[in-house]
Amino acid sequence: MRVIFLEDVAGAADAGEVKEVKNGFARNYLLPKGLAAPATPAQLQRARAIEQAAKQKRLQRSEEWSEVAALIEGTEIPVEVRVGPTGRLFGSVTGRNIADRLSDATGRTIDHRQVLLGSAIHEPGDYLVSVRLYREVTAQVKVSVVPEGYEEPAAAAAAGEEDEDALDPDAGDAAFDDDADDDDAPPADGAEPAEAAAQA
Repeated sequence: MRVIFLEDVAGAADAGEVKEVKNGFARNYLLPKGLAAPATPAQLQRARAIEQAAKQKRLQRSEEWSEVAALIEGTEIPVEVRVGPTGRLFGSVTGRNIADRLSDATGRTIDHRQVLLGSAIHEPGDYLVSVRLYREVTAQVKVSVVPEGYEEPAAAAAAGEEDEDALDPDAGDAAFDDDADDDDAPPADGAEPAEAAAQA
């Protein structure tokens, strides 16, 4: 069937274009949803006006989504997951998970197909992910996949030191004792906590 597109249809055509499409696609999808109309002489006379209106609408949408892109560009999206003894996730982090979090953060509906993840994430770590918000409008976010209950190494170390000081009333004096044991010294520079090493 020969139709004129009244709206942009991703992967098919832009508004104002006239194309031959499969009968089923036209009758079951395009025509009922008002996305296209049969290419009659009367409709073809409207083609120019339809195209101009679509260009204006595209420009407006592009501006709107560019604002969203600027808002999320470079932001970190934390995702807490359950991790098994081997370090792999129970399940996976998918484009849908990321899209849901972006939708919550922006107040705009972001479809999982806009998240250009490729394959699902199965291990903890930081991942740079591109998001195509609208046509040529894209943004890149950092998805940080961490085990449930994970604490930053620095925060965990600080909490541990506070606990030790609370348990050991002589801890303050040991710092001034030249003969104090060095067995409890922190690891040498370059040693990384297990969590950080796993993420690397």
